[in-house]
Amino acid sequence: MFLKNNSSKIIGIGETSFLPGESAECPEGYSKNPVVQKYIKAGVFSEVKLEKKGSSAKKANDAEKAADPVKDGNPDPASGSDGTGNQAGAK
Repeated sequence: MFLKNNSSKIIGIGETSFLPGESAECPEGYSKNPVVQKYIKAGVFSEVKLEKKGSSAKKANDAEKAADPVKDGNPDPASGSDGTGNQAGAK
């Protein structure tokens, strides 16, 4: 079970520390712990449902990313720039 820490405090369970806003796997054997269950009911923790690989949601997201133009600093041949801000041919 994956848990997300919704509080503003660091919470430790066994050897796992949950930073505020962080999601991590609940250590084995602690998912049925009464304190963990109480924190879930109180909203301190929330269970995170992981998407399975190959899901339609992931495929749709990948299709959207492929349709978007890439802005990663690659050279733009039309501008004569090498992507570093230096003009082509400048020394």
